[in-house]
Amino acid sequence: MTAVSSVQNTTQNQKGAGSSSALTRYSGFDGQYISGLWRQGKEGSKEIDTDPYTGETLTEIVQADSNDLDEAYKAAAKAQLSWAAKLPAERAAVMLRSATIMEQRHDEIIDWLVKESGSTRVKAEIEWQFVHSITIEAASFPHRVEGKILPLDEQGKESRAYKQPLGVIGVISPWNFPMYLSHRSIGPALALGNGVVVKLQRIRRSRAAC
Repeated sequence: MTAVSSVQNTTQNQKGAGSSSALTRYSGFDGQYISGLWRQGKEGSKEIDTDPYTGETLTEIVQADSNDLDEAYKAAAKAQLSWAAKLPAERAAVMLRSATIMEQRHDEIIDWLVKESGSTRVKAEIEWQFVHSITIEAASFPHRVEGKILPLDEQGKESRAYKQPLGVIGVISPWNFPMYLSHRSIGPALALGNGVVVKLQRIRRSRAAC
């Protein structure tokens, strides 16, 4: 199991942007991203993640336990307060920056979808396009949140409804279309000021990852 606090992950991922010729490929996928740091899971056992085509070992993931999950939730809950307080334009800018990083790392993302989840290159390209589109669409959400003045049968008073973030959202996502099936929940939730804890259930190899 991998526990990830995604409010902080959106900010950290901005460090991956820059000149495409100067980018170093991401690495270090053997741990848990919790409270702004990559670290090993407390459960301790390793799950070997292999390329389904070649059998090559891609990484050995140190598994998390319920304590890691609790810590990921608490970290997301703490970070969510300041994240929700940001201006709509600030949250939108983070989502758009994420889309830019996707564009700059297009080939790298496609390669990982092929190697790690067994995608064909055509499927991987479609998945990339879906995730990129969701990210762009989610960037519009902060400016589309509207309250209402509701009918009230009481003289001289108003009934107002305000839309506010729920807090921390939990996402359990299947393995077979991993980026898309995760991000269709993660992107909108983050854009609207929520925190997210993610678990990707990989039935094919009976493990969980994010």
